[in-house]
Amino acid sequence: MIWVAEVIRGELVRLENGRSREEVADWLIGTATPDLVVGLDFAFSLPAWYLREHGLTARGLWAALAEESLTPLMRERGLARWLAAPEPPFWTTRKALTGQEFRRTEEAARAAGFPAKSVFQLVGAGQVGRGSLHGMRALHRLAGAGFRIWPFDPPRPPFVAEVYPRMFTGGVTKSDPAARARAVAGFPPAFREIAASTEDAFDAAMTALGMAAGGPGGGGDELEGGIWGC
Repeated sequence: MIWVAEVIRGELVRLENGRSREEVADWLIGTATPDLVVGLDFAFSLPAWYLREHGLTARGLWAALAEESLTPLMRERGLARWLAAPEPPFWTTRKALTGQEFRRTEEAARAAGFPAKSVFQLVGAGQVGRGSLHGMRALHRLAGAGFRIWPFDPPRPPFVAEVYPRMFTGGVTKSDPAARARAVAGFPPAFREIAASTEDAFDAAMTALGMAAGGPGGGGDELEGGIWGC
């Protein structure tokens, strides 16, 4: 289940979970307002060299992944089966690539001290590959519903941006409940306990508040996309 945090005029007003990826997309489409800015915690694209090699744009990748989800038969033959037995450079048991595994935005994050993972990694601690490939299906739906997807579109609301929560949580030891509780001590009382309850809840709350404090920055890339702040 996905954690959702909402900030209005700098104040945390919602922090909850219980929706699947598909249900979050449904909710965003059904409740979108003209000033809505959404941060989603998964990679929006793949390294440019891989897209070029396969004749894809980022939007083409989202569409291809979305098409695979249309019927049970296509799911069986498509992404679900492919994730179970991935072909290089994607990997689950042994790293299949030693270079060119990161997008430029991930390299920028790593250079700034944030250990961004490669989308090609489909297993292990901190892996983002599976969630990203499934999440890209939601991007296809959101784009079709009128959301702009930054940086592939200008950042004019309603728009969606890729976020990396560690960039908003600072040096907090997120695995330590007491450290999370100290970090959210200034939150509205109704949300303090919830925000400190799990790492995912903490990430959602801190990211939403951080996004509300400024724009995405950076320039991003028309093929690879970009992380907020990189």
